[in-house]
Amino acid sequence: MKIKSTTNSLTGVILLVAIAFASCKKDQNILADPASDLTASPDKVASVSPTESLQTVGAGTFFIVNRLSGKMLDVSGQATANGTSVIQWPGTGGTNQRWTLAPVTGGYYSVTGVQSGKALDIVSSGTANGDNAEIYTYSSGTQQQWQFVSLANGYYQILNRNSGKSLQVEAASMADGAAVDQSTYTGAENQQWALFTPVFNGQLTWRLTSTGVPADVLARITTAMNDACARYNAGANWPARTLTVEYNTGVATADGSTSGNIRFGPTASYQAVRTAMHEIAHTYGVGISSGFNSNVNSSGDFTGANAVAVLATFDGVGAVLHTGGSHIWPYGLNYDNEWSEAAAYRQVKIIWAMRADGM
Repeated sequence: MKIKSTTNSLTGVILLVAIAFASCKKDQNILADPASDLTASPDKVASVSPTESLQTVGAGTFFIVNRLSGKMLDVSGQATANGTSVIQWPGTGGTNQRWTLAPVTGGYYSVTGVQSGKALDIVSSGTANGDNAEIYTYSSGTQQQWQFVSLANGYYQILNRNSGKSLQVEAASMADGAAVDQSTYTGAENQQWALFTPVFNGQLTWRLTSTGVPADVLARITTAMNDACARYNAGANWPARTLTVEYNTGVATADGSTSGNIRFGPTASYQAVRTAMHEIAHTYGVGISSGFNSNVNSSGDFTGANAVAVLATFDGVGAVLHTGGSHIWPYGLNYDNEWSEAAAYRQVKIIWAMRADGM
């Protein structure tokens, strides 16, 4: 038996003894910009929940994450031209933050940007402290060869073969867009890096339980749910679960239940991936479960340690995950104007971390 609350996006959290539903509207934007002051936090892990594992170096494609800032090794502006600067940036899931390692000789690797096809390189084959990292067509030069020296704590020193210097974030900066360069290794955390696989193999699936759905509606819902589940499965190792999906003309927008049921109403604009991802979050308990509520403080902020740590890698230490009206923000994908590829990627990471917090 399904029990549906009368909660809408602005009326607060209702906890139900049996099955909880969240009904979603987009008539008011409650998105708030968190504080962005950045300070050092050595235990942060960029864009990956603390419940996910550091990877061992080897051939393959990875995110490369700075230990100090929790930000990813990134090609500036998603550019592909020779000489484009390499910087640090919060996780977006973009291919400009994905790097393919391939062994060369002597225990070194080439490191190639997935988007650009260009190699991680030191400008002008420099050997001085402070020489910047860039991307450049691979030439097999030693300035494009890197050794990953294990520090026995899950992190690596990344050592350039030509210079003998270590890859680092310049001046131990915490800022988005800070330059990445090379310098003599000191053991500082801005010179330590972790590897994470960019694509996971979650087992979230869905099935339609309604019959007689109009063809155009069926096509939109199918596209939305396939896309949403693919993003969830690529972003975390979700355990096996099959969501049930209905088309119900009595539902004004869309809603989701902790039973794993999602209902789409007749409005075409809600039969979209943004809505599907938002409702999937409700099926895991966002706004409508006792586990969620137990992590919300008197100010209405979600305080779970895992979620707070992940949010900090996106928006800086001190960033706050707000709650209200059975929703979260930022990265709740509550309204169409919150949608972006980066926001969709980050939403999955936040929900995974909230689940680790007991939601």
